[in-house]
Amino acid sequence: MPAPARNTLAIIGAGPIGLEAAAAALDRGFDVHVFERGEVGAHPIAWGHVAMFTPWRMNLGPSSVAHLERAGWIRPDPEAFPTGLELAEGYLEPLARLPELAERVHQHAQVVFVSRSGALKGDLIGKPERADHPFRLLVRDASGRENFLHACAAIDASGVYGSPNWAGDGGIPARGELYLAPQMSYHLDDVLGLRRERYAGKRTLVIGAGASAATLVADLATLADQVPGTSVAWATRQDASRLLALADDPLPRRRALYARARPLASGAHPQVKHVGGIRVDEFEFNSATHRYRALLPIGDRPHVEEADHVIVATGYGPDDAIYRELQVHECYASRAPMKLAAALLGAGATDCLTTPSFGIEVLANPEPDSWILGHESYGRSPHFLLEPG
Repeated sequence: MPAPARNTLAIIGAGPIGLEAAAAALDRGFDVHVFERGEVGAHPIAWGHVAMFTPWRMNLGPSSVAHLERAGWIRPDPEAFPTGLELAEGYLEPLARLPELAERVHQHAQVVFVSRSGALKGDLIGKPERADHPFRLLVRDASGRENFLHACAAIDASGVYGSPNWAGDGGIPARGELYLAPQMSYHLDDVLGLRRERYAGKRTLVIGAGASAATLVADLATLADQVPGTSVAWATRQDASRLLALADDPLPRRRALYARARPLASGAHPQVKHVGGIRVDEFEFNSATHRYRALLPIGDRPHVEEADHVIVATGYGPDDAIYRELQVHECYASRAPMKLAAALLGAGATDCLTTPSFGIEVLANPEPDSWILGHESYGRSPHFLLEPG
């Protein structure tokens, strides 16, 4: 195999962070290629009906904007709040179509694993000689064919939306969850639009206590106002008094969402039932009635909820299987790269707007010439924001 040139850079993920990294790398003379397992902006498109908490001015990368404006692109209203679909269609897709990037962004090209050619994870520990072994990427196309590609530097910006957390107690699957997961939902379904027919007139169990769960419950409450027979069971580890507690929230759209969702947890809507203090032990599915039965103990007291559909909204985490053969030092608590995890902890950030930006030394891994960027670099921390990212 001929050695790749020293300026070759492979980027995993064609979202806002991956494409911004690609634009910045081009400006610095890198021979960069971006590999996206789906389509450009696949994750924002997946929650495309939801408006972001941050306005356009906080979601645009400087290198990306410079390339776009040279091609005649007009910035959106900086104070408007894009939906996920608008972010993808109005920003990411035009960026990926630019002549300088179009042949470098490879859609439906899944990077399954990354390693070092001729070196195992435990070889040359902490030694700069690892950089003499180029990165070896196993890439799978839409038809399932696999190829090996090589580069001298690598960035993983694949995000976390494709790696939802399990519902079960302790972060592992509940009994029956692995088997039933393919027919349950783990994402922000468009219950008022694309998936309205699925949820209208049905009872839905929503598990989770964050912004995604709040969005789903609020939308399902609206659907219940429109379609008789629609109802929601909202199950959380916290009780209602502790739910969505964020004093003086500086993000007005998130503040409005929480202000709407908190009363729903307190019984403000007759078709929304909140159950707090639960853990998720088991899921059962009755193939005769096509209904789920969830075992949700509250302390030592058994509790059962039955529903037509289950949506697990317990957050997302990094897919470290991609880089498990690289020398990445992970935080034992958050699963973020250790230097960044320590910096986040040291910053004492309590919200995404109070999280500072960090330099290249903090983002570097023990593995030479490799970086994990974007939401994946924060591990389980919920405080990621595109602007510092």
